Amino acid sequence: MITTVTLNPAIDREYFVEKNEVMKNQFIYNEEDLKIYPGGKGLISAINFKELGYSDVQNIGFVGGKQGLFFEKMVQKHDIISNYIYTESEIRNNVKIIGKDPATYTQYNDYTFEVEKEEVDELIVRFKRSISESDCILIAGSVPEGVDFDIYQRLIKIAKGKDKHVFLQASGEALKLALESEPDVVAPYFKHHKTILDMEMEEKKDYIKAGKKMQEMGAKRVMIPFHCDRILFDKNGDVYQLSPKGYCIINWLGASDAYNTAYLDYAFKTDRFDFIEANLRGGAAALWIAENKEVYLNERKDYNSCLDRLEVNKLEV
Repeated sequence: MITTVTLNPAIDREYFVEKNEVMKNQFIYNEEDLKIYPGGKGLISAINFKELGYSDVQNIGFVGGKQGLFFEKMVQKHDIISNYIYTESEIRNNVKIIGKDPATYTQYNDYTFEVEKEEVDELIVRFKRSISESDCILIAGSVPEGVDFDIYQRLIKIAKGKDKHVFLQASGEALKLALESEPDVVAPYFKHHKTILDMEMEEKKDYIKAGKKMQEMGAKRVMIPFHCDRILFDKNGDVYQLSPKGYCIINWLGASDAYNTAYLDYAFKTDRFDFIEANLRGGAAALWIAENKEVYLNERKDYNSCLDRLEVNKLEV
């Protein structure tokens, strides 16, 4: 089984329009130009794992309100084990407007979702009980109002106490505190601010410094997004840069989740793990998603076709 954790899920709505113009009414008539998904980092990866043929995948987190019922129905259509704590607060909505000519991307993220302390306590109990059969724990995304920033640290300690492999994608204070619990892989992201561990990320040397610092603080391996590239930090101290070639991005939604899924999928399917090869699969999956209107992966052959458009160079640091 694979367990993914999504504490702050949302209903994602994507609108594809010819031109995104202010103060102009636009009408969607083609169903391909309107996409509604159950969203949230971790959950999208869970759906990807099911699409790639994994039999048992569960998603743990909070859902709330009447929209939460709609959200869970969408999740269950993908045959995901929905292991949710229910709240009175309505689940979030995220709206993306993608213009075709010129290519534009406008995003509105709702952060009104709130969780009570008793619900957090219930989540901890549920998490302890439900991960026994899991081969891997993927914890990803932001933390909703009402949840302390040490929540990921607590979950990782529980998972490591059961000898589970933990992949963490987080930001801000939640990331900083979680490193103390020594996650196996860390992928920070920059949704809210362009800092890692309170350090401003401007030049490549800043990213390298941050990656090294995260390893000093407990992360075994680190993968940092660097524009459309990734800076990779292996556990032996080597640092690499993965770069795509000749790409045309039309869709950001789901790219990082695809990366995480394909990285872990390679790790599960290969007897002799290779950090660089795993990241190449991750990069190929992210590239395939970014160049299509798709949010979820379908078959490995789809994204493996992008492998020859990636290059990896070792950095001298």
